[in-house]
Amino acid sequence: MAKSTYLQLCVTTRRECGITSAGPSAVTSQTGIFEKLVAWVADADQEIQAMWFDWDFLHVSTWTDVTIANTAAVSAPSAIGTWDEESFFLNYTAATNKHLSVLDYKDWRRDYRQGVRTSKKPDYVVILPDLSLKMEPPPDAIYTVSADYWKRPYKMAASGDYSPIPEEYERIIVARAKIFYAESQGAPEVLTAASIEFDTLLDKLESKYLPNQKARRRADPGMMVVRPE
Repeated sequence: MAKSTYLQLCVTTRRECGITSAGPSAVTSQTGIFEKLVAWVADADQEIQAMWFDWDFLHVSTWTDVTIANTAAVSAPSAIGTWDEESFFLNYTAATNKHLSVLDYKDWRRDYRQGVRTSKKPDYVVILPDLSLKMEPPPDAIYTVSADYWKRPYKMAASGDYSPIPEEYERIIVARAKIFYAESQGAPEVLTAASIEFDTLLDKLESKYLPNQKARRRADPGMMVVRPE
């Protein structure tokens, strides 16, 4: 089984909603019910991605950049959603690697931002509100800074785009899009079936692709960590 494209997900959703017209043949330049359909599929996918910021399938390991001597600022990757705050290192592949603790932005602003800073080997990293970074103190040389992060939710736009949701659970996108269709078109039988499928698949997706949740779907659950809503 191959991963479905955005267009293939739309065709599947159309068929399962009982829309008899063939298509859609593309995800752009649609009108009428197909215009709504392609939007429902894209919105369903993005909504599921946005349910949790720390889905395993949105995790990126390992991002790297290099510092500039006497310059504290480091840019964030363009697709970042949030940083893994335990993962910051200087020169992580070298024997001299150093873990960087995260210094709270407001504490840094109060205690360190003002005045002239002396450049040294950094001890801390500060995550600014725009998710860019500041090294504290400013680096006195070129260092490689590395970290892991989670990507922000991605919205499919072209016919050949793929969702980051893993292939074995991509049916959840179709189920959520069918709910959108049923609510819009007044189709209670589609709504009932799609809601049941969506809830079942979401539970499975969360148990496999959220941290500390795998025991939820094991015959011998052992220790289970409950995530508050």
